[in-house]
Amino acid sequence: MTWDEVLAARPDVLLLLPCGFPPARTERELPLITGLPGWDEVPAVRNDRVWVLDGPSYFNRPGPRVVRGAEVLAHVLHGVRAGEPVTFEEARPLAGPG
Repeated sequence: MTWDEVLAARPDVLLLLPCGFPPARTERELPLITGLPGWDEVPAVRNDRVWVLDGPSYFNRPGPRVVRGAEVLAHVLHGVRAGEPVTFEEARPLAGPG
């Protein structure tokens, strides 16, 4: 999806989980996305609903851990607990609007 398509979609929630990037690496690369034109205008950004997730562990490959990924999504998207509590290493909110 292009950045223009993201802007046009006006997402309420953004999940950042690039393939092969653990959360710490994703956070180091954040200026590549937060510096894009219109970042501060995305509803998810304005409402502090941007999350950095552990894509390599729970989302980017098929396997038993995708169940944990569904539990993480239940927490991030709906604020509900499914399974064990979600840890900071699994999903962390991006602090503030960029």
